[in-house]
Amino acid sequence: MAYHSVLDEPVAARFRRAWPWSHLTAQVITLSVVGVAIALLPQPQLIVVAAFIVALLALAVILAEPVVGLALALIVGPFQPLERVTLQLPLDSGQIVLALALVAYAFRWLAARRFSLVRPPLAIAAAFAAFLAACLLSFFPARDFRDWATECIKWMQIGAVALLVAGEADSRKRWIVLGAILVSAAGQAAFGLIQADARGFGPPEFRIRGTDAYRAYGTFEQPNPFGGFMGLTWPVAAALALWATAQVWSKWRAGCLRCSMRVAGRAHGPMLLLLAVSALVAALCVRALIASGSRGALVGAAAAGAALFLACVRQPWRWVGGVFVLALAAFAFDVINLPASLEAQLQYFSDPSSAFGLDVRNAHVTPITFSTVERLAHWQAALRMIEFGPWLGVGFGNYAAAYPAFRLLPWENALGHAHNYYLNIFAETGAVGLLAYLALWMTVIVVTWQAARRRGISAFSSVLCAGILGAWAHLAAHHLFDKLYVANMHLLIGAYLGFVFAAVAEAGAA
Repeated sequence: MAYHSVLDEPVAARFRRAWPWSHLTAQVITLSVVGVAIALLPQPQLIVVAAFIVALLALAVILAEPVVGLALALIVGPFQPLERVTLQLPLDSGQIVLALALVAYAFRWLAARRFSLVRPPLAIAAAFAAFLAACLLSFFPARDFRDWATECIKWMQIGAVALLVAGEADSRKRWIVLGAILVSAAGQAAFGLIQADARGFGPPEFRIRGTDAYRAYGTFEQPNPFGGFMGLTWPVAAALALWATAQVWSKWRAGCLRCSMRVAGRAHGPMLLLLAVSALVAALCVRALIASGSRGALVGAAAAGAALFLACVRQPWRWVGGVFVLALAAFAFDVINLPASLEAQLQYFSDPSSAFGLDVRNAHVTPITFSTVERLAHWQAALRMIEFGPWLGVGFGNYAAAYPAFRLLPWENALGHAHNYYLNIFAETGAVGLLAYLALWMTVIVVTWQAARRRGISAFSSVLCAGILGAWAHLAAHHLFDKLYVANMHLLIGAYLGFVFAAVAEAGAA
């Protein structure tokens, strides 16, 4: 056997053996020096370095688990309007994170050498393809190619997000997406309530007359889309709270037969936590929706509450008849008092010369009726576009580009849409696009209703679909007054569609 002396060892090996903690100590010293150096940077450079480090960490996490990218896109997506005003970047953070998530999914598929996606319901896939074809066909009359392409990409992203959420093999990963929705909703609601009640200042046009309060608008920079986002999220949070309540109650009753209340409470801790969090998020969203002062959001919230209730009761059609009779009686005997602004709008809509004729060029504008007349002026511009292009419209996403040629003289500012998405989609894509859009959403609502009422799927999937049905009801009602495909809210809609696809696939596998 050859003899090796200690002197034959490499110097580095002898040093590590003599000082076993030297390597760790060097790392700690290096990190400390780097941390101190970063802390001594001026504040602007420090913010840039911190943002760079956070971005690198987020990139690493997204590449390791792509579903986290979808979740982050849902959280940072609503910051698009604020980023556009403050940073003026060509791309917002939501779109950047979504692009990284798509790249991460592509890498995962290449590494696994298989492309796994859940097949969507055939009826929704056909309706979605028909609507997308109508949107693509409106390229020919479009005035602005960029606006047309932007709107088409939104709908492609809706389909992509839906397929990715539904295609997760591990259903527990969809909880990451669901948790991101709750986090985003809670953060936006809290921020909006601070703007409305606690901050004490805000844009003058958002101040509520006769009070020191302001309308909540979150990072959306406008109260109406903020109220729409709250309306799209609170039904899902409320549905989760209902499901968690049922689970806690049933398990507690069974547990009380065998153990004390304290032991049962410890055993059901995660479900109690879900109950508390989801109920808190639902309450915050409803309160923030009211603080937004958006009449369209209030109408949508009523529709969402009715849809959620009908999806959860056993005999929904009996309830529909009873509620309809009670509502007629309440209005007939003047039990329900409408807000003055909403009552003024209804008076305008009931006047044939102003609502159905939509000729508001000589309308008398007051602080109460200003928003109503402004909406009607944009409706009238949309009707002029429909007369100009009844079949293919003026181009998908081209309402603002075409507005100067069809506007009424006193109303120069194009608000980006017609303040009625059904008129808006009719003006942009013609009768072909409107019929395809209505067919798409009627199909989605029917499939979601069936999933919420079907017995072949888990109770959680059923209740979640009931909450999503409430979101669809809000979307359908709120679109009578506004457009909600803004501020990356279409990513939220895509995620909801993904949950519906997963529930349908679960029912098919059962």
